[in-house]
Amino acid sequence: MNSAIAEDYAWFDDHDSGLAEGFCVTFVRGLTPQQAFDRLGITPDPDPDDDGFYEEGVMAASAVDGGTVLIEFNGFEGISDTVAGPLSIGTVTAAVFCNVNLDQQFVHAANGQVVAAFEPDYPGSRSGTDEDRLLTHMIELGMPTEDVDDADAWGDPIHTAFALAERVTGVRLTPEAIDNPALIGSTAHLS
Repeated sequence: MNSAIAEDYAWFDDHDSGLAEGFCVTFVRGLTPQQAFDRLGITPDPDPDDDGFYEEGVMAASAVDGGTVLIEFNGFEGISDTVAGPLSIGTVTAAVFCNVNLDQQFVHAANGQVVAAFEPDYPGSRSGTDEDRLLTHMIELGMPTEDVDDADAWGDPIHTAFALAERVTGVRLTPEAIDNPALIGSTAHLS
């Protein structure tokens, strides 16, 4: 069992990665970056520095131990059914989203279905086909499993969501995965 904790992701806030305005990071067990892109119909860009290519959205894919991390700068596709469904067939995924307004979402999918989804800052209100499947991990990580009045009273919701994603997928987000993606492509067709 993976024993990731929120403190494992304390580096994220200080990492100058361009994710401050918003991001969606999707952890994918057992797929290569190319396999993940193939499932989503994303064509890797042979020249990612070409101006104008990313007006509609971009996704970067990095190979890490146990699978792939998909990174969207100011994006949200990883939490959508159109991504979580096909990406999780025969495997598991977990996506963590946060935007400039501090809207947050965690989506865990398995075998084409969203198993559990919730806002990391208010994890007491969950949905999905098995919304309580992650309760043991959530409790171990200090996440409240019932509604709370003060979202910040229990720890850092995003760091904790990253640790939860790692626990359920076995895939770890690293600074290197953010800085050195194997593939980059447009997500315009996913919207």
